[in-house]
Amino acid sequence: MEIHFGTEGWRGIIADDFTFANVRRVGLAAARYLEELGAQAGVVVGYDTRFLSSCFAREIAGIMQAEGVEVYLADKPIVTPALSFAAAALGVDLGIMITASHNPPEYNGIKIKAADGGPVDQDVTSKIQELLPETAPSVPGKPSRVSELDLAGIYLDGVRKQVNKRQFTEAADLTVVVDSMYGAGAGYLAGLLAEYGVKVIAIRDETNPGFGGSSPEPIAANLRPLGAAVRKYRADLGLALDGDGDRLGVVDHRGEYVDSHRVFLLLLMHLVKNRGIKGTVVKTFSTSSVIDFAARSLGLAVRETPIGFKHIAAICRREPVLMGGEESGGYGFPRHLLDRDGILAGLLLVEYVAQQGKPLRSILDELAAEFGTMSYRRLDLPLKSCPQLCVEPPSRLGSRNVTAVETLDGLKLRLGDEGWILFRLSGTESVLRVYAEGKTEEAVREILRDGRQWIEDKIASEAVPAAYL
Repeated sequence: MEIHFGTEGWRGIIADDFTFANVRRVGLAAARYLEELGAQAGVVVGYDTRFLSSCFAREIAGIMQAEGVEVYLADKPIVTPALSFAAAALGVDLGIMITASHNPPEYNGIKIKAADGGPVDQDVTSKIQELLPETAPSVPGKPSRVSELDLAGIYLDGVRKQVNKRQFTEAADLTVVVDSMYGAGAGYLAGLLAEYGVKVIAIRDETNPGFGGSSPEPIAANLRPLGAAVRKYRADLGLALDGDGDRLGVVDHRGEYVDSHRVFLLLLMHLVKNRGIKGTVVKTFSTSSVIDFAARSLGLAVRETPIGFKHIAAICRREPVLMGGEESGGYGFPRHLLDRDGILAGLLLVEYVAQQGKPLRSILDELAAEFGTMSYRRLDLPLKSCPQLCVEPPSRLGSRNVTAVETLDGLKLRLGDEGWILFRLSGTESVLRVYAEGKTEEAVREILRDGRQWIEDKIASEAVPAAYL
């Protein structure tokens, strides 16, 4: 069965294509890659709380150990930032994380991290894919005991170094609801906040591989329980982590969702104005144009990349970067780690609110007055097949003129100063993602409606225009 590495490694449906046999194939290919490279520092393997994740982790650890690779295994389920941090801290050649991140419960997957803790480049995953054996290797007989390490402890020590403890002395009166969405992040953010004196109320913090019947993605539709808890306990804000802890979702004191672009803006302003840190700001193709305006008003350079944190990490390796962010709620701080970290992002946000001494919504209103407001929505259209179909972009979308066409990653139609719409195939799921930004909620709804009608008219038998998407 074919194994394809997408935006964040390889993901598949458990017992369909994500099987023990295929995990052994990936493990053998990774071991062969390291052998060809002459690398001898070994690998570190972590796993989340999904169904059979610990077993898949031991399977890949065993096959790589049988090939002569030194393997270090997490002693318990961890978040992806902990695996990434450990890869850099331990000086290994690769980090391997068993997780499907925010995907639905029936999925599992493998993320591969570089020696610096960031996502590996495309050439690495391409080489590993090229080295995949046609058939799965046999299960190693009587493998040596794999070294198990407290990767969570290594990571938490690193996070503590990034926190301004003095600011948290002003957070003693704050109440924060932390929603782990039944994922691997349970105990991380809640524990650190409590350690710094914040009153914490934890919800959905028990292990549940079914994630309560929904996907552990911290978007508005999945955070109604968090909003309800914030209102119930009269909390100051609510923070949610995705299934493997590298993405952050936020609701304000009214239980209302704060979209990822505004969270990006909040973190950016805090780092620059309160922390006094400067550097390039990196955003992905689907992220709000407000970030460009804010960064440039602060005298910071802005870089735009294709979607996927590996593209942000590539820039971080070349120049001093303050932070990188994605529409998906992934924020990275390269002074700490060359990968996304939802836990540190949550801590920094609480630090900001504590320092400002006012509700999160008030801070957002002030930023809106300074940088303007834009509304943003994302629509996911399920697909069954994606055959290639070339299409020409339109000159108009509904009543709006298309003033520019961009194809950095997908097909983006700019609509003058009225906003934009982006069509892009997901790199991890069989869906067409449609992103739109406009001046008002009504405008965004109109843009999405017109965009959906246009793209569906171009789809034949559920084919998607692959030339641009």
